[in-house]
Amino acid sequence: MSVFLGWMPDAAAQVALGGMREGLAAALPAGAPRHQWRLPAQWHCTLRYLGESLAPDRRDAIEASVTAVAAAHGPFTIALEQAQYWPGAKVLVALLSCPAPLRQLHADLEHALRTCGLPAEGRALRPHVTLAYLPTRDAPPQPAQASASHPLNIDRIHLLQTAPRGYTSLQSWALAGPVQDA
Repeated sequence: MSVFLGWMPDAAAQVALGGMREGLAAALPAGAPRHQWRLPAQWHCTLRYLGESLAPDRRDAIEASVTAVAAAHGPFTIALEQAQYWPGAKVLVALLSCPAPLRQLHADLEHALRTCGLPAEGRALRPHVTLAYLPTRDAPPQPAQASASHPLNIDRIHLLQTAPRGYTSLQSWALAGPVQDA
C-alpha cells in the first residue's frame, strides 16, 4: 500500500475528467488496445510520494508540517490540458497545467517533508490524472487534443493511501491562505 500527498478531484472536476474520458473512449479506433478505465474514486494527482507505509511518529511530523504548508497557501485553479498516452508506463493520462501556485505548493511540501527526514523526491512534478491503463506498451495513436472545459479547483491536500478500487484519505487539509491567481 502506497502513502502519498495528493489532490482528489471535486464533483466539478470529476465531471470534466469524465467528459474527457468519455470522449476518448468514443474516439478509440476499432482494434485499439483494450483500456482499463479508472473509476472516479481512483482519480487523483500525486503531489509527493511518501512510501509504502508511515510509522506513527513520522506521520505525526508529516501532518504537522503539511498543516503549516496548507495554512500558508490559498486555493488556486489548474487547467485540464490534454490527454496523452505514456507507453513506458502503459497509461492514458489527463495532463494538468502546472501554474506558479502549484509549483510553489510542491516546493514548500518538498522542503517541509525533507525537514521531517524524508529523502528528496527525485522526480519532477508532472501533474496528471491517470484515466486508463493499457495492457501493452505498444502505444496506440495519440488521442486528439482535449480543450480545457473549465478550471479545476485545488483547495485541499489529502494524505492518501491505496485501497482496493481507489484511495482512502487518511487526513486532509484545506488550503487556508488567500486565493492565489494561476
